[in-house]
Amino acid sequence: MKSSQFKEWGILTFFSKSAFMLPAFWIEFNIYMSINELHERSGDLKFNEIGEFGFIDSIKGRCAIPTQGVIKGIGDDCAVMSAPQGRVLLYTTDMLVQDIHFMIERIPFYQLGRKAIAVNLSDIAAMGGRPLVALISLAIPAETEVEAIHEFYRGMRDICEQYNLFIGGGDTVASPDKLVINVSVIGDAKKNEVLYRSGAGPGEMIYLAGPVGDSAAGLKILTNEIAPPEGMRDYFIKAHNDPAPLVETGEIIAASGLASAMIDLSDGLLSDLGHICEESKVGALLFAEKIPISPELTMLAGSAGFDPLELALSGGEDYQLVFTVPMEHEQGIHKLFKDHHLHPPYHIGEIGQGPGIRMKRADGSLAELQPMGFNHFNRNRR
Repeated sequence: MKSSQFKEWGILTFFSKSAFMLPAFWIEFNIYMSINELHERSGDLKFNEIGEFGFIDSIKGRCAIPTQGVIKGIGDDCAVMSAPQGRVLLYTTDMLVQDIHFMIERIPFYQLGRKAIAVNLSDIAAMGGRPLVALISLAIPAETEVEAIHEFYRGMRDICEQYNLFIGGGDTVASPDKLVINVSVIGDAKKNEVLYRSGAGPGEMIYLAGPVGDSAAGLKILTNEIAPPEGMRDYFIKAHNDPAPLVETGEIIAASGLASAMIDLSDGLLSDLGHICEESKVGALLFAEKIPISPELTMLAGSAGFDPLELALSGGEDYQLVFTVPMEHEQGIHKLFKDHHLHPPYHIGEIGQGPGIRMKRADGSLAELQPMGFNHFNRNRR
């Protein structure tokens, strides 16, 4: 059947494996368990006991979130959804690798599940879209406890339910030693409301939806690089392990027509703003005093003896939204946030003609900044 026929019928199909090749060691065990047995024993089962199909059976009911437009979910070769009229589809994917993106001993599996979804939802938010369906692929070490992955799926289910996102399936394979998570999310948006990175123009204002740097501080606490004052540890670790994607805020900004470009902050303010500058062929001037830093981060920096602005600029994983607004919409953007009971956006800089990012300090001096942030293949570069 041709894809054009699906388009004419208003039906979309998404890859959703449920019949896979089993790794050899699973075939050797040749274990078959009933669903009741799986749930009864999930607390002590290992993946080399349950096998892939047993695990898929064990999560079917856990992931069945009623969602408008879903025709078929887990259990077939593809998930099938009806196509909304007059909208465009958004596709995004993120991979999380143990010891690269997360330390398995320092994040609960429940929070890891939430974060795996959240980072993708943040991409959808950056385009002004709404999430529709998620596809989950896992590479799992054989000795992993099934209950741990059930906790992972419980975290995913809870955040999916929160954002009306349907888990449509995925793939599960063996990994020799590390847990690898790949999540793909499909969303949609009105065609004329999608916000790209390439729309910023000279003279426009740069806005930030919320404070930055807390997640990076949480990572430093988790790796014992800094010691927080009493009572502050949980705040920063939650900021790093359990981010809140700004899906509603992104939709509101896009629907208003007031913004010209937008991006979410995953790799750091300088790095991600650099992407807007590159795609829009512009430069940027940031105001050091206007970069929003939480009172908690200011307090932590004071006690630990570091400059919070450094984390705010290049820390990463804040998942805030940065967007640009033409000067004539300055009052409109503030009214928009007020009307929707959102915290006022932070005006942190301006788009300029020339290339590069500069920062204006409190004393009026200017500094050239490098768009540094997280780099997968040069992890010392921040």
